[in-house]
Amino acid sequence: MYSKARWLILFSAAVAIMSLYINMIVFAPILGNIAGSLDVDMGTATNLMMGFVLSVACVLIWGGVVCDKFGITAAFILGLLCTTIPATLMPLLGQSFSAVFVARLIQGASVGFIFATIGPILALWFPPKEQGLAAGVLFGSISLGSTIGVVASPVLLEVLGSWEITVAVMSIPGWAGIVMAYLFTRQTPSPEVIETLQAGTASGKNDLTVKQALALPKTVIVTAVIVCNAWAMYCMYNLVPPFLAAPAPMGVGLPPVSAGNLSLALTSVGIIAPFVGGIFFDRIVKGNPKPAVIIGFALTGLFTYVISLPSIFGNMPALIVCLMLAGWGIPFMGSSLSAFIATSYPPDMVGRMMGFCFGVGTLGGALGLYLGGRSIGSTGNFVIAMTMISGAALVGIILMLPLKGKQTAKIPAEAEISRIS
Repeated sequence: MYSKARWLILFSAAVAIMSLYINMIVFAPILGNIAGSLDVDMGTATNLMMGFVLSVACVLIWGGVVCDKFGITAAFILGLLCTTIPATLMPLLGQSFSAVFVARLIQGASVGFIFATIGPILALWFPPKEQGLAAGVLFGSISLGSTIGVVASPVLLEVLGSWEITVAVMSIPGWAGIVMAYLFTRQTPSPEVIETLQAGTASGKNDLTVKQALALPKTVIVTAVIVCNAWAMYCMYNLVPPFLAAPAPMGVGLPPVSAGNLSLALTSVGIIAPFVGGIFFDRIVKGNPKPAVIIGFALTGLFTYVISLPSIFGNMPALIVCLMLAGWGIPFMGSSLSAFIATSYPPDMVGRMMGFCFGVGTLGGALGLYLGGRSIGSTGNFVIAMTMISGAALVGIILMLPLKGKQTAKIPAEAEISRIS
């Protein structure tokens, strides 16, 4: 029942997601240069990241409607246009903080449209035994894009001499993603898969409304957990690189290129972690999202706090290890959260539920960046901002404890799929 074209769709989605996060994080390692060019302080400059994440949250809430009503191709192309056009025009917009802020709002909308496609891709194109792996590919693309961004951004700045041109050049993967989305994602899923998914919902039929789904306890819990997840993820990726590059005593005081290279320890492990998390979800815990989420929050929460201690960031080997452990946690749990949502709701509303849960959840990322920026501006250091990441992780662990161990609306096992077909 499952077409081999699913791998091209998955690859196209991975390129699209990678390009979004390249464009998101390209500002982080060179934020000091951008702040100086725009004549604002570092705390104010962090609003350029906060605006991106705030827009992600607002659009994700209803971005799933585009996916469910018009298909994943429309969501891909609309989202990629939102991220690539502002980046390409940055040499024209980069003279004004207000113009750059608006551009970042538009770019953030891109994630809202594209992220909502993850649920439908997993549910409609991949059999149960491959969903954790497919989710790992997509969430690994977040870290891959972030890794490319933090490494390439300061290098291109040194070569090109302009942060505006650097941002424009980094938009190229997004244009490639548009071409791939048009070529590879216009197929429709198998009717047999849709019928099987409908038969596998908790009631045995597709009679659950969106309003009823939003009121389910599992929806409330998983959305609250994603609030903490987004707070930790967006603050970690957007605040740690400028912390490494900020002059002492505000930060570690590394040159931008060195800070970008060191940030590789934080982001590169996130390329592998979702794959391991997907296998862990599929094979080890058999669809139970709780263990991966608790492990992920514990790692990111503990080691993000440790990074801010002078005894650690003054010791390069210890700092690299702590960056790797902090960077492993949040990506490790991503596969479990997305696969849990994808297999917990009827197929015709998976995009909307994915969009709602991650949309409302991502408000936590915007709030975390806003409060983190305020604390940096008022205290002149990153200590409070980093400590709040650890606090969000602790709250996430507590919220996850009441969630039932496995999906209550599971897709049937493959033997059952064959019988129903």
